[in-house]
This record gives sequence, structure tokens and C-alpha cells, in this order.
Amino acid sequence: MQIRPSQRLLPLIRTSLRFPRAVGWIAGCVVLAVLLAWSPPAAAVPVFARKYGTSCLTCHTIYPKLTPFGEAFRRNGFRFPGSDSDFVKQDPVPLGQEAYKQMFPAVAWPGTVPSSVPIAVGFNGQAVVHPDKTSGAAVADNGARFSLDSLIAEAHVWAAGSFDEKITFFGEVTISADGVEIEHARVHFNDLLGPKHLLNLSVGKQFATLASFGPHSSYVADVLIPPLSVSALYGSTDPSWNLAGTYNGIELTSIVAGRFNLAVGVNAGANTGVALSNNVYAHAGYKLGGMRLDGEGAAAPANPMKPWAERALTLDIFAYHAESRFGTPNAAVPPVSVTLNDKIWTFGAGLRAQWDSLEIDAGVYQERHDHALADGTGVHALSQYEEISYVIFPWLVPAIRVEVSQVQPAGGSSIHDVRITPGIAFLVRPNLKLALIGLIEQANGAPGAGWGQAGGFAAPTPGTSTTEIESIIGNLAFAF
Repeated sequence: MQIRPSQRLLPLIRTSLRFPRAVGWIAGCVVLAVLLAWSPPAAAVPVFARKYGTSCLTCHTIYPKLTPFGEAFRRNGFRFPGSDSDFVKQDPVPLGQEAYKQMFPAVAWPGTVPSSVPIAVGFNGQAVVHPDKTSGAAVADNGARFSLDSLIAEAHVWAAGSFDEKITFFGEVTISADGVEIEHARVHFNDLLGPKHLLNLSVGKQFATLASFGPHSSYVADVLIPPLSVSALYGSTDPSWNLAGTYNGIELTSIVAGRFNLAVGVNAGANTGVALSNNVYAHAGYKLGGMRLDGEGAAAPANPMKPWAERALTLDIFAYHAESRFGTPNAAVPPVSVTLNDKIWTFGAGLRAQWDSLEIDAGVYQERHDHALADGTGVHALSQYEEISYVIFPWLVPAIRVEVSQVQPAGGSSIHDVRITPGIAFLVRPNLKLALIGLIEQANGAPGAGWGQAGGFAAPTPGTSTTEIESIIGNLAFAF
């Protein structure tokens, strides 16, 4: 995970946890700072550029960030509004004759495969500078002042395409020093019944839909909604459940009247030995103004020279109930691993306000864990973010983001970590991105395993706080 932004919405979303007062003055300092930033993940898929014979900028500003049309394409199961086949430039190879549809079920329903291999490849990495060699990030980087070790850190292989007009697929495999991971692999069954976009089904390894926008919809963070990974914060080395994880599951989605979008899903979560039916979630969103969520109707942007620009307000709410089973060391000497069954209730809300090229994203959620520490103590956690961005040109976007993570064991004191990421990103070409990233962090206390799983590096001793300039990162990402 990468770093992130502000405190302006905190008075609007008060909870039983007390928010850190330091956020306000830190945000003010950052506005004056000359640090620039962006984050590394690359999720654009040039497969679609080849399939439709169009530029990546049809759907993206600076990838992986999507334009309103790109978001509609994603929500529609990676299909153009209207009749998708009218926009395809690569003729697919038919698997059977059209007449077979009339002969079903005596013969298999016909389908198609792409005429070229539907695969794209990408790479990303970073060069890192630590202004302060004593900062938490520098210590984690073996005290290096400057590092090129991760200049190329990951390789990605994407696959995407259609089985026919209504069934599509998307997959991503990531290769890094940590090994090979299937990050996404899902099939979309679109327009199952009723009007277009009313009922859709996706099956496979995927993100839970908790917002109206893509999970990577940020200019300065890996994911829009930052995860907490509470069990990992307190020392578990088993996979830690978090709401931004990709898990094997089934999801139903719906777009109603072009303005409401709904989702319900069930997934297996992060750990074995947990009943599938106990990991469930639901989301509802509404968009006022701008392009319809499905892109139908007057799909063209108000200004063809600024396809990202619209005047709209989108509101989201979600709920998530999960169960996680994990081992965590207790306080014995030597430590003995204790297996815990943790039930988690999460509730959250978010918004996106757009005024032409200016965009404000904000959100908050609370997690209640009934067993998160080795002694069975529960934890109340909160995550909150804001991001402001402005598209100067389609290839140049500055942004600033603040994230606040806060945890409080039952009967204990709350501690928090604030991460501020100002930044700028630009495209050398539509599929070649460079960026400069900065991270400022303020932490008051730290959980047992530090703030690393929430995206932080600062490690103050109990009862103290610290403010650090962690790093300046030059980023490189390209795909083809």
C-alpha cells in the first residue's frame, strides 16, 4: 500500500473515536511544501485499446484513474454503452454458427474468441530518496539515503475480452520478488434479465464493490478506500482480512435508471476455515448530474476536449460483515501462537464532488472486531480519507490526499496515524507514466506490529507522537 489525505470532513463524520487534532496543521504545512507525489500501481489494460482501436485516454486520464466514460465502461462489464459490438475494431473468431442459437439445447450456444491474444503486459517501480535517514521509512529501507533497488519492482500480465455480447472476462497476474499472485480473475454475466444493466453477475477473485467508482480511483494512492488489516497491525503473520482485498466470491450488481447503482456479494475472505456465507457485503450509490452511471443516453462529455470534466455529486454507503480466522503470538515467553476467530462489522460512506476539472473524494468507515488481540480483546478501528485533484491537462494532474488510521482496543486508549501525500503525475505517452511522490506522516503511538499494514512507517514509542518526512519517490510505470 502507498500513502495518502485532509481533515476537512472530520467534523461532518464524528464517531465515538476522537480524531487527532494534528491533522489540521499538518495539512496546512503540506500545502506550502514543495513535495510532489504520485503512487505506483498501474491498472490500465491496453488490450481494450487494441480491441476498440482507440487511445487509452478514451477511458483514462492518467491511468489507472478513469474518466466518467471509463467508469461506465467498467460498470457495464467492460463493454461500451449502446451496442458494444458496434465499436469493436478487431473482428472476433466465431465458435459455432449463429443458427446454433435456434438449435439450443441440442447444440452448445455459440460464442467467440478474440482474433488476437487478449493479453497486455506492464511494469512499474520506483526510485526512493529519504530526506531524513532517521525516519521510519529510511530505517525500513536499511538506512539508505537513495535507492534504486525497486526501480522495476513488479510485472503485470492482464487478460480481458468477451465470450459474447453479454459475457466478458478480466484477469491480472502480478510477478514480483514476493512471487506470483493471481490478483484478479473473474467472469461477468451482464444483462441477465430486465432492462439493460438491471441485473449483472460476476464470479471469481475480485474486489468487493463498496463505491460507485473503480477500486484504484485515486491519483496518489493504490486504492480509493484505504484498508486497515487490523489483525496484522497487532502482530498476526497470517493473511489479514481487509475490505480492500481481492477474494474469491460472487457478486450481483445493478444500475437503476442510470443514476442508482447497487451491489450485494458474498466471498471467502482471507482465511481458511471460515464459512463462506458469513462474509457478506452490500453497497448503494447515487449520482446527481454528469454522465449517467451506465453511460447510456447522452454519453458524450459536455466538452469533447475535456472528457474527464463534469459537474456531478455521487454519494455512497456500504456495509460489510466478515469472519476471519488467524494466528497471533501471545505474551508468553517464548511466544505461543493463539488462533482467533474474529467477527468484523464494517459501515462506511463516501462521496465524490466534481466541478469541471476539479474533483474532491472523501470517505470514512468504522470496523468493529470482537477478537483481534492475542488475549481475545476486541478493537474499534476507523479509516478516513480525502483527496483533491485538478486536471490541468489530460497528461498533467496534481493532487493531494490525507489518510487517517485510528485503532482503539476495548478498554484501551486510541492511537492514530496520519499520512499526507501531495503529488503530481504526468503521461509521457498514453501508456507511459512518470510521477513524483512525497510522504509526510504524523503518528501518535503505534500498534504492536507498527503502522506498516496501514501504509505508514513512523514508529513512536507508546504515549508519544512523531512527525516525519518519510520519502520522496520517483515513479515509473508502462504498459503495452
